[in-house]
Amino acid sequence: MNAGGGPARTDGVTPVVCFSYECPVWFDDMDALGTVHHGRFPYLAERAQSALFESLGYGWTDVRDRHEDICYVVREVRVGYHAPVTTPGDVRVDLSVEHVGTTSAVWGFRCSTVDPDTGRETLHASGERVVVKVDPDTLRPRPWTDAFRALLARLRAGQPPSERTAP
Repeated sequence: MNAGGGPARTDGVTPVVCFSYECPVWFDDMDALGTVHHGRFPYLAERAQSALFESLGYGWTDVRDRHEDICYVVREVRVGYHAPVTTPGDVRVDLSVEHVGTTSAVWGFRCSTVDPDTGRETLHASGERVVVKVDPDTLRPRPWTDAFRALLARLRAGQPPSERTAP
């Protein structure tokens, strides 16, 4: 983790937020202590990533009809917990592209809220999701397309993608 509570990039560069999403937290996301259950934070990050891809034109259709670069599996999730969320409401999830490999990508995420009275931000959780693109028939790793690698590079650099990137 970096000093700001986000995932630490191996190249020493502070992650660039490429997408933010206000994700609702419901009563059933809470645990017996009245805080958001620790297992829900990766779920919030996945919802934000889904919203990002939807905004870029990569829909979530049947796997056989889906764009080939949106066929991936989660290989690893790392989460650090910083402060509890104690009430239902919106949690802002900030995403960043941390690394792009031949068949994999590392997405960073930060889950935070802002106090409406003071404007003070509270970081609740941060972490990384490692995804691996797979062939839908064999479920074996498959390289990202050149166009998708270019999109991920733009997002990692903090450059906005064209409005709807998917074919």
